Amino acid sequence: MAKSKEDMILILDGDEVIELIGIEKENFLADREKTQKELQGLKKELEAQKQLKISGYKKLGLTEEEINAIL
Repeated sequence: MAKSKEDMILILDGDEVIELIGIEKENFLADREKTQKELQGLKKELEAQKQLKISGYKKLGLTEEEINAIL
């Protein structure tokens, strides 16, 4: 059975291209998934902080235009 390009994971090590297989491929995919989840968490945290700032600026009486200029 031929591998499709979507199933292959290739990495560059110096000038050498290496295909990850077996446990190395599983570890790479697990690490990538973990990194993506962490990134999503950070994005949510940054958005929450932004909304908190916007709320504070609105309480100070700033307009949307002024808030956007600050952010």
